[in-house]
This record gives sequence, C-alpha cells and structure tokens, in this order.
Amino acid sequence: MGTESLNALAQGPAAAVAVAFIAGLLSVATPCVLPMVSITLGVLGINKAASRGRAVLLSACYAGGIILTFTALGVFFGLTGGLFGSYLGHPAVAVAIAAIFLALAANAFGLFEIGLPQPLMKFFSRPGGPGPAGAFAAGLGAGFLASPCVGPVLFGILAYVASTGDALKGAALLAAYGLGFGLPYVIVGSLALRLPVNGGALRAVKSLFGLMLALGAFWYLRVAFPAIGRPCGWSLGLALVAAGLAVGAIHRHFDGGWKDRGLKLAGLAAAICGGALLINSAVTGVNAEPWCDEEPDRPCLTQNAASHDLTVVVFGAEWCPWCKEMKKATLDDPRVVARLRGIGKVHVDTDRNEDLSKRFNIRGIPAVKFFDRQGNELPGGFEGAVGPEEFLQIVDKVEKDLKK
Repeated sequence: MGTESLNALAQGPAAAVAVAFIAGLLSVATPCVLPMVSITLGVLGINKAASRGRAVLLSACYAGGIILTFTALGVFFGLTGGLFGSYLGHPAVAVAIAAIFLALAANAFGLFEIGLPQPLMKFFSRPGGPGPAGAFAAGLGAGFLASPCVGPVLFGILAYVASTGDALKGAALLAAYGLGFGLPYVIVGSLALRLPVNGGALRAVKSLFGLMLALGAFWYLRVAFPAIGRPCGWSLGLALVAAGLAVGAIHRHFDGGWKDRGLKLAGLAAAICGGALLINSAVTGVNAEPWCDEEPDRPCLTQNAASHDLTVVVFGAEWCPWCKEMKKATLDDPRVVARLRGIGKVHVDTDRNEDLSKRFNIRGIPAVKFFDRQGNELPGGFEGAVGPEEFLQIVDKVEKDLKK
C-alpha cells in the first residue's frame, strides 16, 4: 500500500473506509490470491451447486468468514500496537513466508499437487459443497492464510492501525478491507456454474501466477538477505524475462517429454532471475543527499545537531518493510530531498542502537524525531509511515515553530 494511500487514511472515517475497501479489492489481484479464487470456489463445491442462488449463498458465507478474520486482525493490532506487526518483517518470518510462496509456485507449475486430507476432500466434494457453515469456516481460515500474500497492502493498513492504538478504528478499517477482499469471491461465485475447470489456457494462467509467486518469494528473501537486493539494470532483467517466456516458462509443462521439461525449467530460471533484477531496479530510490548512519562509535545525532539548526532523525531497521516503503516513497522523493538540504539527517538502526532507541522511547518503526542545535528534542515527532506531502508539512511546521 503506497504512502499516499496511507495519507488518505488519516483524512477522516469515510475516506479511511473507502481506501481500505479499495485496497481489499486490489489485494485479490496479488499473484498468490487471484489464481486461488476459482480454485477455492471449486473446492467448496460452488461450481456443483444446484442453483445460482445456492452458489451465491456459499460464496457469501465464505466471504463473511474472510471479513470476520480481518476484522479480528484489526482489533488485535489496534490493541497491541506495532509489537506484533514488527515480527512480520523479521528475517526468519520472511524466509518462512518465502518458503510458502515457493511451495505454492511449485504447485502452480505442476511439480506436485497440494491436496487436502481425504476426510476433508469427501466433506468438500459432496453435492452442493460443505454447506453455508462449512464455507464460512473455510473463509475464516482463508483470511488468515492470505495475510502473508497481500503483505505490502495489508501491512500498510495494519501499520496505520497499530500507530493509532484504536481497536474500534482497526475493526472498521479491516472490516472494509475484508469486504473488498471477499466481494470478488461472491461475484465469481455467482458465475461459478460457467467457469472452466481445466484446459491449456488455465494451465498457462497457473504457470504465470506461479512465476509471480516465485518472484513474491524473492521479495521476502530481500528482507532476510539485503545483499541480493542490489540493482543490476533494467536491460538485463527485461532480456532474461523475454528469453524465459520465449523458451517455455508459461506455455510448456512438466508433464511433457524431456525436451518440454528442460525448456520449462530453463525458461522459469531465466524469467525468475530477470524478474528479480527488475524488482531490484524498481525499488531502488533516486539518488538522495547522504544520511548519516548512527553507530555506537559514530555519534551522528550529536555531530549533526551541533552543526545544524534542525536535525531530522529516522528510526528504522533492515527487516522493517514499512521503513523501506517510507524511504523509497517519501525520503527519496525529489521534493523531500530538496527540502532537507541544509538540514541534519540521521538514520538510526534500532537493532544496532538499542540504548538510543530506549532513550527516546521508540515503540514502533519507522519513527521520526526532530532536534535543535542544542540536541533538544522538538515537538512534531511521529511514528508510522507517511507520504511526502504530509512529511513536508510536518517539517515546515517544526521549522516554523523552531524560528519563533
């Protein structure tokens, strides 16, 4: 979720709910969710329903379970703040999520099939599906399992909810998000009786989304291993993706002959490597004026405060996805870069500077604080990601108050 959308969350209840609803709709288009819509409805037996009304009812019950799960998630984050959310960006969690993405990708490529236990298969395959109660229960689990798949969008809303500490607001926003996320299931469910369940086109679509899932795994591995996130240029990435698609990443399958299998594997390897290079190039921010990285043996805050009328300090961590989002979308924005020239700029990694983080009572990241030339903390500091416009407004106000 972009920081501009995060700005809209703060404009008022109606705008916040609308943004959350739209974010939920867009989340269904993520690579590990979209291909599961028709598959999930098929598993629930909706495409075997006796009537369209029955199919809509089962789909609605499934969506209701999703909404309830996300609503509970909003209440939880509203009550606990950013504590739990910070663990979602930990390297170990990132590796675990990447492993799940890779398993789902391998399943989409046809390397193996992920199946349910036989008793559950019998339960879901009976005429008309498992019934409304079963569809609702399946939706409860689906909302939780989908959370890692829609990471950037969902985490952006949860970051805002955590920063407010308001359980009621969290429930409202996540309920709206869940409604947007679940609505496509109801729409597709109303058409489920006519959906194709096999064929070459469907296999090609599954391969396409499998490729996107593999790139999703790479996105999370960048959190755990920052060294693989270095950009290598757009041209090489585009060339590898084009070569991979031409060789057979999408249109060939692993159940063919040895030639097809080999070309499929080579095509996937090239396309995934190319996609990874494109991701690295896309998320690299524009050149900005250097920030001083605080270290135990490098007192950047003290040095910058002594030589600048105003110093801005950003607290973050390598594993924090919101910190990286704010750096890319806000701190590297050309307007912000220009505005901060002549102002002290310090970055504090909370993992390497625990004492400093405790000293300034940093409860969640990213966090921004301001200091005068004497090293005194100024009013106006905040926690959570903000967009460039809001950030510029805050800096303007802090500097204006400082000159009074």
